[in-house]
Amino acid sequence: MSDAKAVPFVKWAGGKRQLLPQIKERMPEKYNGYYEPFVGGGAVVFELLPENALINDSNKALINAYKQIGNAPEVFLKEIKQLDAKMWEDGRAYYYSLRERYNDKLVRAEYDAELAALFVFINKHCFNGLYRVNGKGLFNVPYNNSRRF
Repeated sequence: MSDAKAVPFVKWAGGKRQLLPQIKERMPEKYNGYYEPFVGGGAVVFELLPENALINDSNKALINAYKQIGNAPEVFLKEIKQLDAKMWEDGRAYYYSLRERYNDKLVRAEYDAELAALFVFINKHCFNGLYRVNGKGLFNVPYNNSRRF
């Protein structure tokens, strides 16, 4: 068994990572179930790794990413590796083309492994890991000038 800790796979505004010590000291020693209504990046659930947990969030694309990673991690990893392996001379143009593809899939409600991979990829390469949408529900955060994971 590894001593490796599970960690959030996305950066999330309003994350609870800095509050973990205070949250943990207020947690009961025993509980039957763990419910996380606003999981975001999942800092608390990944820190606690409760035996019986139910996570939720109003962001359907985020929940899709959790489902895809949990149910078919090999498929998700294949998708994300393909996105990162492409030779991108112009990171900005590549990011915006993937952001557009992501938004097209959102409009069509295609919640699949490709959407999950696009979600994680654009989170890693957008400004400050923000998730922001416009009035039409389309992701609109600019590129952060990064090159690779």
